[in-house]
Amino acid sequence: MNPNKYPHVFDPITIRGLTLKNRLEYAPTVVLKCNADGSMSQDMLDFMKWQAKTGAGWVTVGDTPVTHDDTSHWLCEMNVCDDDCIHGMNMLVEECRRNGAELSVELAYAGRGNRAPKNGEPTAVVSAERPLSPDDNVRTMTREDMDYLKNQFTDCALRCKHAGFRMILIHCAHNNFLAQWLSPDSNVRTDEYGGSPENRRKYPLEVLRAIRETVGEDMVIELRVSATEGIEGGLEFEESLAFMELAQEYVDIMHVSQGSIFHLSARYTIPTYFRTPHQPLNTRYSKIVKERLHIPVAVVGMITSMEEAERIIASGEADIVAMAKSFMADGDIVKKSLEGKADRVRPCTRCDLCGNANTWGTTMSCAINPRCGIAEEIEKVAPADARRVMIIGGGPAGMMAAQILCKRGHEAVLYEKEKRLGGLLNDAVLVPFKGLMREYLQWDIEETMECGAEVHLGVEVDEALIEEVNPDKVIVATGSTYLTPPIPGMDGDKVLAVRDVDAGEVATGDEVIVLGGGITGLECALALSDEGRKVTVLDMIPREAFVSEMPIFNKADLLDQLERNGVSLNGGQRILSISDEGVETEENGVKKLWKADSYVNALGVKPNDALGKMLLSKYGSNDVIMVGDCTAKGGNYYRANHEAYNAAMRI
Repeated sequence: MNPNKYPHVFDPITIRGLTLKNRLEYAPTVVLKCNADGSMSQDMLDFMKWQAKTGAGWVTVGDTPVTHDDTSHWLCEMNVCDDDCIHGMNMLVEECRRNGAELSVELAYAGRGNRAPKNGEPTAVVSAERPLSPDDNVRTMTREDMDYLKNQFTDCALRCKHAGFRMILIHCAHNNFLAQWLSPDSNVRTDEYGGSPENRRKYPLEVLRAIRETVGEDMVIELRVSATEGIEGGLEFEESLAFMELAQEYVDIMHVSQGSIFHLSARYTIPTYFRTPHQPLNTRYSKIVKERLHIPVAVVGMITSMEEAERIIASGEADIVAMAKSFMADGDIVKKSLEGKADRVRPCTRCDLCGNANTWGTTMSCAINPRCGIAEEIEKVAPADARRVMIIGGGPAGMMAAQILCKRGHEAVLYEKEKRLGGLLNDAVLVPFKGLMREYLQWDIEETMECGAEVHLGVEVDEALIEEVNPDKVIVATGSTYLTPPIPGMDGDKVLAVRDVDAGEVATGDEVIVLGGGITGLECALALSDEGRKVTVLDMIPREAFVSEMPIFNKADLLDQLERNGVSLNGGQRILSISDEGVETEENGVKKLWKADSYVNALGVKPNDALGKMLLSKYGSNDVIMVGDCTAKGGNYYRANHEAYNAAMRI
């Protein structure tokens, strides 16, 4: 056995007689894997089993509404509002315990963030004067409404206990329902529950007291609170801390987070890749909370490794560390770290493509780890069944295919025409704020070079080489190439390739026009504006469709920074021509000339699919599989990784 490098992280903690094996909490996330009515599904059981096997002391079912009706936050959240669901809930508890972790559940209610009732009735909110949107159909809660919601919290908490849960988490953060009472932004009531901080905290404390009285003294209660909402007129730290000091009389763990999920400060609630890597966001708050409270304090937010977790606990900044995305990116983060292989942990890029579950109501998955949620071990193919597989292309898809094929016992032979693996991901990481993705790319390249695959760099594949290699199967992962539309003047001296600009290999003038409102174009615009350039972005798509493919919190963060930097975003502009005089566009029949010193071509990419289509035509889909960007326009590394993983698992 290896000596433990993380004695503080793996120091057990006992609360109300319940011993948790370490100080690691798998933080609650929205996974949406139950059935549509909230009943237990095999998918949910498998996913939580996978979470339990990560090595965390306890895992938490995220955002579980205490009113499971047509106003629930999303479909497919776990239903804890009906006794008929106790059997499925208990199955989940037992599945997690069998695999080494306690199970908790985040009891929540969105309040003014609820979906509108289908019957057209107004939604009862803390203060009707403060809806999220002026068009929302709301009314101010009555005492009857307040008692109903309090009873729902206590009823659901008790049902969780009956189902075998020994822990629950009460969501009083991120401007969800209970936090809406605390915040002067959302609570402008004039009765005894509004106005002063003392009045605004009354109802949440009533609910917590009722929950403790209902579940008794043998259940661990965790309370999630935003140290600050980070919005003008919102909840500030001193007021939040005063609430925590009172709330600790009813709860056992104080879980310190930050932000409001309904505002721009959500970029701190769910940290984006624009945040500084390896600098936990909330430890400055949790340290003070720990000094003022007599119960254990948990902290969440941009914690990415066992090293960071150990430092946080050892330094007294918190008693418990909560992580989610780092577990999702690599379910073996605990195992690898304890085995002295921390450098082989797959780093999360904070792309938040997993967060699309929150946005669109789809199921939770990870862009860089297709095995997120898959608890079973990879079955090795018997030697007699092993195949010699040729992989064409060394971008994300090609690298994923090589890694999985080798783990399954196949012979993988990878060819990449460039001198370096990574494909266009090498270009995507060039702007300064993509540090986390640079770490992932380096990890991916090293993992591929060490996975056992035969890797050939600087070799372009043609039909003759394929015949010479004579593989059993071929995976085509040739990716995409930059698009140069047939616009007059695109070959002019003032037109620069976005890749060259991002790499700093060419210099722009002081005034720059970026052609393209996609992610690549806007990231380039941000980098240039950070350097002091005056930047204008043009695209024929509507302004509101810019970076539409980007997850919501990263998108909001990017657009806010562009606005702060004075970047001009212009949609609906069909580019007619480019000359030394400027870029000529047309909108609704009106032409306009845009002048600048330099023009950057960021008009996207197109599939590099010629070789793959030829091979499919010649050999058929039984022996040839196309994956990643070469299969469709507008791909991303989520699709590349998942398609390659699935292809490698099918062979």
